[in-house]
Amino acid sequence: LEGHIWGNMLEHPDLATPFIVLVVSGGHTQLVYVPAPAEYEILGRTRDDAAGEAFDKVGKLLNVGYPGGPIIEQLAKKGDASRISFPRAYLGQDSLEFSFSGLKTAVLNYVEKIGPDETQATLNDIAAGFQQAVLDVLIDKTMLAAKKMNVTIACLAGGVAANKTLQNQMSIRGESEGIRVFWPSLALCSDNAGMIARAGYYYLAQGKQSPLSLSPKPSLNL
Repeated sequence: LEGHIWGNMLEHPDLATPFIVLVVSGGHTQLVYVPAPAEYEILGRTRDDAAGEAFDKVGKLLNVGYPGGPIIEQLAKKGDASRISFPRAYLGQDSLEFSFSGLKTAVLNYVEKIGPDETQATLNDIAAGFQQAVLDVLIDKTMLAAKKMNVTIACLAGGVAANKTLQNQMSIRGESEGIRVFWPSLALCSDNAGMIARAGYYYLAQGKQSPLSLSPKPSLNL
């Protein structure tokens, strides 16, 4: 997760702290305040499904393949997001927490109600409506976090950060609210060695090193 945050620095070397990062992937959805390199404050995280996980599960129930994110994004480009309105879980006016399990269930209930033939006929609209429900929450909460922490920079990180609709809508919203938005290129959104090296650079610069006997801890929190 720390590496994903600094993937932005590889793409934008002039990027400077403090800033907000929306870490959004198949396993994580959280907002992180970065006051300085190697310093982090988690402002909010998902209470259930991550955004990428919701994309994958909806992709599975729509029978369009895996991973669901890129496929749903392509379908959504040909659909009308306003035709089907799915719920947005904001969890309170000032909450920075996320929840996507209810949205996933809403799509399931809708598909079961209209049946397989109508689902196939309106697949693009379903994909567009679902995607927009996810993006609205991600964008609204990122902008809210930036205002709360009084920063003017917001970054995207993680696999879902590759979603071009998210990039475009976040950028447009940020411009209207005086917040600059950054994201890595596609190659740096997925796991890669470069972002890990960049994160490690800050520790090395502070004289902090780990012995070669260090064991990995996959469940370690940011």
